[in-house]
Amino acid sequence: MPFVRTALRVVSDLLGRAALVFMMFLMLATTVDVSVRAITGRPISGIFELSEIAMALIVFLGLGWTQIDDAHIRVTALNQLAPPWLRRVMNALSWATAAAALCLLAGPATDDAVRAFAIREFRWGYIEFPIWWAKIVLAAGLWFGALQMAVASLTALLGQAPDTPATEVSVHG
Repeated sequence: MPFVRTALRVVSDLLGRAALVFMMFLMLATTVDVSVRAITGRPISGIFELSEIAMALIVFLGLGWTQIDDAHIRVTALNQLAPPWLRRVMNALSWATAAAALCLLAGPATDDAVRAFAIREFRWGYIEFPIWWAKIVLAAGLWFGALQMAVASLTALLGQAPDTPATEVSVHG
């Protein structure tokens, strides 16, 4: 399992860094676009279209870092009351369900990416911009997230702790 965790860490770092590049673009492009719009009264052509793509890629490429750091938001009220063996089963089922949900998204996203690549799909707006590559990256991010969550399910079932557990915040009423 250490090899799998190391491989997942390397890939999530690569995808996370790509998400950071898209986030930096989004911040800079939005700032420049707002400034230009305030001065000239007109937006920069294409920033809106590129921002749409960047937002989707930030979410799905950054998913790997969140999973590796075990930083997903979750409610643990029932989990804390369960005995350790049941807690492992509950966590494993939760991660397996999340992996299945990502697979349900990844399948159609892959079909769409294949179609988009085959026709070299473009997004029409102020400018003509290719989006086939973003659809491929999105599908890959979804499959990677599903893989990570499947591994987390197996890890939870075996009772192994994640690499870097997140700080849990408990809210007691």
